[in-house]
Amino acid sequence: KTFDISAINVEITLNQWGDYFPGYMFVLNKDVDKVRDEERRNKKAREDELDPGAVSTGIQGDAISPLTIRSNQGDCVLVNFTNALEDEDAGFQIHGSAMIISSTGAPNSAASKGSIVNSGGSQTFEWFIPVDEQEGTRLIVSHAGRDPQALGLIGAFIVEPRGSTYLDPWTGGPLENGWMAMIANDNRKDFREFTLFYHEVGDESFRPLNRHGEMIPQRDPLTDAYRPSARAMNYR
Repeated sequence: KTFDISAINVEITLNQWGDYFPGYMFVLNKDVDKVRDEERRNKKAREDELDPGAVSTGIQGDAISPLTIRSNQGDCVLVNFTNALEDEDAGFQIHGSAMIISSTGAPNSAASKGSIVNSGGSQTFEWFIPVDEQEGTRLIVSHAGRDPQALGLIGAFIVEPRGSTYLDPWTGGPLENGWMAMIANDNRKDFREFTLFYHEVGDESFRPLNRHGEMIPQRDPLTDAYRPSARAMNYR
């Protein structure tokens, strides 16, 4: 199974009030245009207090959301990774995997030459998933630096039971990426799957922006909430 994936800069809109921050994300190359379209619509929506932009209630199938990809026990996975970030290094590491750099066979860890990719560069990684690999979720991160990871450069790789197919909850068709999925299997019970990322936006000093480009207060003056809009679920 082959995935063509890029790390990109993107403005992430947190809610329908237009709070946002300049962030990062992993994205399937074929979905970059969808991400840019949502980004433009969200930016335009900041001009109108009543316009929610491209932010749907409950995330739904929005393109700007953490990358969530799947493979089965026994699959051989190839990831063609491109670093499309502006002037920053990036990596594509799957925690708990035995992923290697295809060209050298070295482990895909921050310590291996070639695992961290310069801006504009690319690298191919591979992972043969053993047939007895534990099912479940592994975190996708970039070991090139902490800040991009804290600002959206995260994802999930889910190992599914051998023989599974993944279906889009809205169309019933094949699903390549998505936080919600229907997992079908001829030899086991089918099930629905939901992947939730609970994360903080930036570090303690980072402050997202409101729709006017102003920093959101560190403490909300009305509710006394600490770091409002800075604790998120799936970029929301």
